[in-house]
Amino acid sequence: MANNGDPGADRTPLARWFSSDIDGAEGPWGWRLDVVTLLAVIGESSVAEHAQTITASIFCLFPRIIPAPQAFLKPSRPVRLPETTAKMTGVYSGVVLDTVGFFANIIHPLDELPPYTFKVLQIRHTDRNNAGGVEVPREPTNGAGFLSKIRSRAHTSVESPREPHTLPRAPPSGTSDRTRSGTPSNNGWSNDVEAAPTPGITKRATMREMIQDFAANPTLVNTNSRPAVPATLYSPVHILSIFSVMLTASIIGFAAYYHDGTAIIAVSLVSLASSVVGFASWWKPILMKRSHTNAVPAGDVIIRTREGGFLLVKCTEEVARELYSGTEECEYHVSGQAYRALMGLGTCLLMVSVILLGNCKWNSQIFIGASYIVLNGLYWAMGLLPKYYFWDLGRYEITDITPDEAKNAHSTTSGDPREGTQSFTRTLWYAIRETKRTAWVSRSGAAPETAQWAKWLAEAEEAAIAKNKSWPAVARKDEIMKMTDADLKGPGITRQSRPYDAAKQAAPATQIQPSNWRPPDGTL
Repeated sequence: MANNGDPGADRTPLARWFSSDIDGAEGPWGWRLDVVTLLAVIGESSVAEHAQTITASIFCLFPRIIPAPQAFLKPSRPVRLPETTAKMTGVYSGVVLDTVGFFANIIHPLDELPPYTFKVLQIRHTDRNNAGGVEVPREPTNGAGFLSKIRSRAHTSVESPREPHTLPRAPPSGTSDRTRSGTPSNNGWSNDVEAAPTPGITKRATMREMIQDFAANPTLVNTNSRPAVPATLYSPVHILSIFSVMLTASIIGFAAYYHDGTAIIAVSLVSLASSVVGFASWWKPILMKRSHTNAVPAGDVIIRTREGGFLLVKCTEEVARELYSGTEECEYHVSGQAYRALMGLGTCLLMVSVILLGNCKWNSQIFIGASYIVLNGLYWAMGLLPKYYFWDLGRYEITDITPDEAKNAHSTTSGDPREGTQSFTRTLWYAIRETKRTAWVSRSGAAPETAQWAKWLAEAEEAAIAKNKSWPAVARKDEIMKMTDADLKGPGITRQSRPYDAAKQAAPATQIQPSNWRPPDGTL
């Protein structure tokens, strides 16, 4: 039978679906877009930047095309979230670390702080039921039956005594959580788990929160607990994932219209590969919490940046454990052995799909190539967005309580060449004035360990305790630096004359610093 110039005229209809040399399979003048296989693996850096966010919810299981899926093919998985280098010191706890946690740096990006800046933040739990994880007593139900329990669960705030209950919610505005000395306040709303809190109103989760929690960790849908910091439901990554699914379905439908079986199998395999590697890397963040209810000092921490800025965070010990002094770990849904097996399967699927993409018909190659170009551009644009768009930090209530006279510490505030000009000494004095302590300065190495600086720190602490905001910190420092060791001898000058530092009893003398190593591609 004559083929009339069509090489596939004598082939079966099924064979024509997988033929790339028949009429219509090539472009004009014999053009082909074999480079589409290269487009499928370009953009690894843009995808790797969002790898941890992509795999933090159930959306990572959706079959879809992703630029550079090999960005997820790692030989091992990280056990902790990346950290930022900065000197972090507990004002009352005595903890000294060289890094700041991942979520803490999202709340207050240290890279955005100008040199010699000073800021004071107050961080609390928005819902006290999410704090600490300690059970509190509940009122008896007087033997209520099953139906009564269901009715009370829907209409009242009193729950069954058999069910775990956590701390009450935040106090009314204007109520102090605790005294700054670390002693729990006697108002029933203390931020300390050892304050014997009273039962509070249990906040009912909204539909958006329930969907968001299911996306972060489906195993929690039948329990009362919520993920600590889930990926926000309307995250740009989630929106882009839905768009990718729709785009993938459109490509398959387009390929079916042109009878391109090779393109259908290629896109299906590369979509399946993204689901396999996504499931292998699916994780959720686990924050550290207290395991005992004994009395602890306040959790206030102060962070010193490399540019000489200071950030004071006033918080409870529960918040400090979660964001600063504790470890932010990754809990995966599959074991290590299963991860390696899934990585191998994903690699095989990716290799086969790349081979098939180079043998698609002309029209399918145009559609697939354009799709990868669009997705690469969107993932690159997503890197321009702040990280708080991707994570739900509604667990915390953040308030800027920086004193008015210290808000412009990073700039010139007056014509005084000493006290009115930005400097490390002036910013350090602002931090001491707010904490009313200087022991953390010595522990963190914020000031040189010399007799002159010891005298200046002693005077600064006295002025801070006396609430002397007009104390000339810079001028006094210049005067003391001119003194000799003989001038500095005498009572009330040496470091031992300062008040006893209780934080010395709260932390080891030598602490193990976490490694700040990160792969060169910026991933976990």
